[in-house]
Amino acid sequence: MAEVIFGAKTRAQTSPVARVFISSLVCFGLMSSIVFPSIPLGGVDVYLVTLLSPIIFVVVLMCWVKSPIFHCSSLLPITLGLMVCLSSVFSWIYGFSSVNYRDILEAVKYTQFAPYLLVLPFISLAAMNVFHRSIVASSFLVGVIGFCQVLGFANSISYIYLGADSSHIDSVISGLRITLTGSDPNVGGVIASFFAIYFFSLYAEKRKLRFVFFATIFIFFCAMTQSRTALIALLLGLGFYYIFFFKGVFVLKWLALVFSGFFVIFLIFYLDLYYIYLGIQYALDGQNNSLNVRFENLYLAIQRFYESPIFGMGPAKSEFDTTIDSEYALIIQRYGLIGIIVFFFYVLYLFRLSLRNIKSHWGVCLFIFNFMSILVMMTNNVFSGYQLMSLVIFLNMACVINEKMEKPLN
Repeated sequence: MAEVIFGAKTRAQTSPVARVFISSLVCFGLMSSIVFPSIPLGGVDVYLVTLLSPIIFVVVLMCWVKSPIFHCSSLLPITLGLMVCLSSVFSWIYGFSSVNYRDILEAVKYTQFAPYLLVLPFISLAAMNVFHRSIVASSFLVGVIGFCQVLGFANSISYIYLGADSSHIDSVISGLRITLTGSDPNVGGVIASFFAIYFFSLYAEKRKLRFVFFATIFIFFCAMTQSRTALIALLLGLGFYYIFFFKGVFVLKWLALVFSGFFVIFLIFYLDLYYIYLGIQYALDGQNNSLNVRFENLYLAIQRFYESPIFGMGPAKSEFDTTIDSEYALIIQRYGLIGIIVFFFYVLYLFRLSLRNIKSHWGVCLFIFNFMSILVMMTNNVFSGYQLMSLVIFLNMACVINEKMEKPLN
């Protein structure tokens, strides 16, 4: 996607100091969703990424005074927000659900990221170091929390991130599963996967073994969350990139992949991560309750899709369960064909963006994480959750900046 310019055909003119400040604010906001716990506000748990969104929008307006310019990728979260509003109003009019302002508020999950993308033209390529350092700093904090949970001390940290009434707090304290900084083990597994992918992408670009070491640590954390979907999606994503894009001798790559697979299997049984292997066994036998519930949710979503195939039922929080542990089921039930088309083009855009940047570690990271996301969406939420879409936006911005946005216009 290119930039859309209103007014004079000039690039954004902001001082170097301003650009570093803006990039630091953006990185802090986006990474805060996976680093810091939510904040109780008016009976609702809110993440810093949401609270900083209006502030960043004010920064955008200030920048527009001198140079009214924006990048087209900012239209994507706005389109998702309009999709929510359109489906909600349609559902109210045709009586699929009663009027509930919470349905419209669901749009905030997506539109809150518009200011982050609107500020893209005012971030220089030199500020990419800020993006890198923010990930490294975040990985350090998440890693410390991960080791605390694995070693079984500092349980107060888990209470801060999960809350005393969380259904997952007992499994963390007992040592069964860890959640890192996620709201549940599955989110924690994806967060660990994100850092594993990032350090692996650095290795793919720089070929320094220390990045393999850091990636292995976060693969270990992903395994300790015992999130089956996250672990399988991570391994498939890394494996797909490694075989088809990583430069090296084809036979040696396959041997390395096979060895890594056996190592992960050994790790699972050595650490006695029975929640993983028993879950897979029960799934093959049709006795995995967690998976069966997701199949049931998908079945109900398809039935509701038939009732309203174009616009869906909307969030319909007054009528249906708000917890839908499959983003595909959520999309077809709530937003119908409109939602399917919008999300399809969003994922396609992210793949195209990653492939254009595949020679850099940013493109590699976005490609693998996007590949992983389409698998995770089968049983969990990525775009529609409260934490993980920040990572998608972060990598989106990094890849756009990496495409040298500040070259003169033709």
